Amino acid sequence: MKSALRFGLLYLLALLLLLAFGHRNQLERARLAQMEARLERLRAEENALLKETWRLSQPHRVLEWAEREGFIPLSQGRWAR
Repeated sequence: MKSALRFGLLYLLALLLLLAFGHRNQLERARLAQMEARLERLRAEENALLKETWRLSQPHRVLEWAEREGFIPLSQGRWAR
């Protein structure tokens, strides 16, 4: 009878340990899912910013900005001295 109680106690402790590991695993899984979703949002934001950077750095856009700011093209600047 004592061995049955001893093994029953060991079995109960093993089940509690398994429960603790399972619970921790579920928490880590949920956290990982949140991190993956955040990473996906950041990748989408990065792609949008890269597209915007490419759109704004096209040569004709840079020239328009430079003319608005008062810069003159190098070919005209050489003869202005």
